[in-house]
Amino acid sequence: MKKRFKLMLWTLLLALLVVHVGTNEVSAKEFTDVPKKHPNYAAIQEMQKAGFISGYPDGSFRPHEPVSRKHVAVLLDRALNFPQPATAEVVFKDVPKSHAYYTPIMKLYNEGIVSGSNGKFNPESSVTRIQMAKMLDLAFEFNMTEHAGFYDLLVTHWGYVHANALFSHGVTKGDHGHFKPNDQVTRAHYAEFLNRAIHAHAAQPEGDQMNKDRALDKVHRLTSSIERIFLLSEENHQTFDQVRPEFLQYATAGYVDGMIAKVYRGEYDDLQYVHHALHAEVQLRFDFSQPDPNTLHVETIQFRNINDDTGGFVHAEFTKESGQWKIADYTVDFPGTKNFQLTVDEAKFAIEDEYRRHGFQDVRVRFVSKTPVTGSDYTTHETYTFDQYNFIVDSNIGRDQLKFNSDSGLIH
Repeated sequence: MKKRFKLMLWTLLLALLVVHVGTNEVSAKEFTDVPKKHPNYAAIQEMQKAGFISGYPDGSFRPHEPVSRKHVAVLLDRALNFPQPATAEVVFKDVPKSHAYYTPIMKLYNEGIVSGSNGKFNPESSVTRIQMAKMLDLAFEFNMTEHAGFYDLLVTHWGYVHANALFSHGVTKGDHGHFKPNDQVTRAHYAEFLNRAIHAHAAQPEGDQMNKDRALDKVHRLTSSIERIFLLSEENHQTFDQVRPEFLQYATAGYVDGMIAKVYRGEYDDLQYVHHALHAEVQLRFDFSQPDPNTLHVETIQFRNINDDTGGFVHAEFTKESGQWKIADYTVDFPGTKNFQLTVDEAKFAIEDEYRRHGFQDVRVRFVSKTPVTGSDYTTHETYTFDQYNFIVDSNIGRDQLKFNSDSGLIH
């Protein structure tokens, strides 16, 4: 599917380039209610030139009207040209074969992009921002390469990974640290999101060969999915046996029964990535290898958390089963005599990332000094010396003085 998408998208971008540099004969019409100063003007014009969106007979676009599920289906189909359904069947009670949008809706269903609810697709219903995120993420096969840290979208939300995948590619930026998952998507906003998605997908490497972004996607998306099930099971007082089938969607049976089950039995305190997602670490130290097409090894680091003893050298393994990647192993070795030895520049990068992820603006980090500090190896109890860096951080809310441990990434 990726190769077909890539061909379609590059053809589209080439056509749009010709349109932009061509004569007035190929220029798009102006909508009466979308002036050039409209924040989504450029995207609306580009999508209209490509033939993906159109206005109404009176010359308006009605940018502030909510976009419907049926229109999202047809716009995605126009952009990506999904294959025709193999057979004409009725899956949704409210989308019979005679429905005007039956074909594009069924195309999305066959691609696994939509599933409906209680046997219905609800074609006339408006689309929320989180529903849009899921459809665009699945349709364009984005990689979740980072956690946005939206205040109103916790990891327990079913759409967490989809919103963060879009954020990773600049398709959505949020609003002052909020994603607003339940807000309706307007026609203007959807034109903007679709336009960004098309360009972001076209910029991704061709083929199915493993690269850093795809390896990061396995680390972030699968651990987030496992964390969601784990936290919800705690909240709902479910046993391991009750949620085991859900874990098996994202992890191998060996990992589920050999690691996750031990957490439920109290043999381990927690899973290393629960409440402790990777952020700046993967931008500083991240290596991956693929001994065979169905196995992925990842080596990275996890900063120590001031609230607990997690953190260390991460060793993760992923296995592809029936075309789906799953966690096969995830262990963390505590730093000690062997530690991160983070540089001043790496510490500065991590601090800037921490502040900006939490919505601080105009962040300026200044190195002041370093102090030798003695630590104790968690396993051998052998003492060792590391540099503790002292920084001053200025931002829109004032000035902070903080320390950064070079051995473990602990910020305090």
